[in-house]
Amino acid sequence: MSPRTGGIFLVPLLLVVVLCIESNAALQLNDECQTPDGKQGTCVRLRSCQSIRGLLLKKDKTTTEWEFLKKAQCGMENRAVLTCCPLSVRLTGRFDDQVELPAPGVCGTTLNDRIVGGEEAPLGSYPWLARIQYFKSNNRYGFHCGGVLIHNKYVLTAAHCIEGVPSSWIVYQVRLGEHDTTTEVDCEPSQPGTEPDCADKVVDVLISAYVVHPDYYKENGADYNDIALLQLQESVTFTSYITPICLPTTQRVRSENLTGKQLTVAGWGQTQNRSTSTKLLHLKVPVWENDNCGEVFRSVSLDIVPTQVCAGGDMGKDSCRGDSGGPLMWLRRSEWYLVGLVSFGLEQCGANGVPGVYTRISEYMNWIQETME
Repeated sequence: MSPRTGGIFLVPLLLVVVLCIESNAALQLNDECQTPDGKQGTCVRLRSCQSIRGLLLKKDKTTTEWEFLKKAQCGMENRAVLTCCPLSVRLTGRFDDQVELPAPGVCGTTLNDRIVGGEEAPLGSYPWLARIQYFKSNNRYGFHCGGVLIHNKYVLTAAHCIEGVPSSWIVYQVRLGEHDTTTEVDCEPSQPGTEPDCADKVVDVLISAYVVHPDYYKENGADYNDIALLQLQESVTFTSYITPICLPTTQRVRSENLTGKQLTVAGWGQTQNRSTSTKLLHLKVPVWENDNCGEVFRSVSLDIVPTQVCAGGDMGKDSCRGDSGGPLMWLRRSEWYLVGLVSFGLEQCGANGVPGVYTRISEYMNWIQETME
């Protein structure tokens, strides 16, 4: 029996097992809860909780494990079992998955091949963009950073989006396929008498764990080794509106000189403490030589190092049009590649002659791959 066929028979069986478990819990989907072992959690559909699913799959469960499953059930949604799933945890080392990064042709493809020139991005332009949602206690949630999908279970973001937020916040879930944050279904304007071109609904996926780069630090307001890897609870199904971006996995791509080239930054203008747009924005920014960028920031006692890349510097145009942790992108031939992650800039966004600073992805490929694998 193939794994796919096995899954068809397995899921109903798991539901039957849990439905037979008596529980007095009566929480609703996404309510705050406490796991049987005392951890803070969220009441979610059983299929979304990797740890509970793994326990259900285990053969020869002990009495203690059966009791854990019984106590973990927190409610029902229609006929779907809800279980109290522990919120994301910080790891200090590698994940446990065997991972192969998607190849060009699978990664870096988009519905749209228009040249960037306006403010609002066309629908479906950057299907790897992610929004990171935080749980802020008292059943409050908020989106405060961006990220980029690189695999069906992994998202990259900035380390300061993990370490730089209030300590009471919990990195909760990732939203994919977003365009307009005020609409449930995003559509392109249509001509009279024609059907509108609409995207799929957004996909929200819980974050199961994350790893912040071990050498991340902040100095004089600047962030260094500003990169973190998020692991998702569920594998994401790629669609026309949700696909991963390509990473510079080959030496040939890593070694290309991008100085002077026009790269693209996109996002909703989110940082840890503000949000400026309800619609996805994009902008072209020129890449600087690091030495020239270093001279600019030396006046404010900041060092620019080889693991960073600078881009922007045109009056009124900067990466504050994107998101903290969001991508700096390069269209190489027919695929988009991730060059950097939005890290920091001057307090006055868009100052003439002052670029934004990004984490240079090519310098972290070994860390990314080793951490994933």
